[in-house]
Amino acid sequence: MLDKKSLRASLRRQRQGVSQSSQRQAAIGLANQLQNLPEVRTAKFIGMYLASDGEIDLRPSMEWCWDNQIETCVPIIRNQTKILGFAPIGRNTALTGSRLGILEPRVNENETMEAGKLDILLMPLVAFDHYGNRLGMGGGFYDSTLKANRDAGGQAPLRIGVAHEFQGVEKIEPDPWDMPVDMIITDCRIRDLRNPETSRLSVSTEQAWTTA
Repeated sequence: MLDKKSLRASLRRQRQGVSQSSQRQAAIGLANQLQNLPEVRTAKFIGMYLASDGEIDLRPSMEWCWDNQIETCVPIIRNQTKILGFAPIGRNTALTGSRLGILEPRVNENETMEAGKLDILLMPLVAFDHYGNRLGMGGGFYDSTLKANRDAGGQAPLRIGVAHEFQGVEKIEPDPWDMPVDMIITDCRIRDLRNPETSRLSVSTEQAWTTA
């Protein structure tokens, strides 16, 4: 079994190598999975992200939300802290680069909302296993944000990890500070870790993605 550093490096290379056409197919497949979830269809606020580093793209999912009057928000990296704020994003929202070089809405920190205001939080994954353990980029932003929300007594959003199907691995050993996800959704499968018996495979989108 690879250590986390090696596993992260290996899967990031694979993720970065996915061709543009396969990325588009994967993004559409993911959107189809998400929009069929009852929790998504009834949500008011959904935390999403702006894809980078080969992450599966949420733009088609955002478009569907906008068409259905569901407000989408993306993370804002606050200064001198790992606690993320979330800012609304729409078709014409002005974006700027964060201190980590990730695009985010051009807003002041006091214009952001806390994670506890979200109904659903979609988190990008580098790797996942079938027990709900996840491997991120290693910065600890989502873990810190969710822990701070829990410690403050905030309502916990439904935590959904999203990734390409090939990012699944046999086992990830969690660290004590890791916050597991409630569901994992890929371009072809929904895994509900709250009730594994309901985990299902979408035959319409299942396929192997090619790399460039």
